[in-house]
Amino acid sequence: MSRFLFVVLALCFSATVKAWVASSIIRNRVTSSSMLNAIEVVSLESLENHEEDGTAMADSIVAWLDDEWIPQEVHVRLAASAKASYIACRENGENDIMSVMMRIADDMEKNWAAYDKDAFVNQWDIANYVSDYLTKKSGAESCDCSSEIF
Repeated sequence: MSRFLFVVLALCFSATVKAWVASSIIRNRVTSSSMLNAIEVVSLESLENHEEDGTAMADSIVAWLDDEWIPQEVHVRLAASAKASYIACRENGENDIMSVMMRIADDMEKNWAAYDKDAFVNQWDIANYVSDYLTKKSGAESCDCSSEIF
């Protein structure tokens, strides 16, 4: 009888703990998804001259990579790709840094064979740098993944 009672109590306790854990997870998910709306999207609307801004961004990428590694021609090609992606996004009305960052990484990834042999970084390093660069240029607060913005 005591063994049966122990099993019943153990099952009840287990079910109670699982129900509490499940309700806690659901509460946390609701809170977490509600918090997503509190994240500030950094807009690029204040940057109006896409060609000029793209050129300055490309120059910054080259300066960063040359300083971080050694001056290489591949840095110029990577920066030109990032500039082209940036301008394409902006001309299509994209004002969100995340969209620009993803487009830069995706475009570079499609053509990565052209850079892979000589580059010491990958497309995500460039995209993250661009994100920090554009955040700084827009005047928004940032977390600075990159140590220095050129």
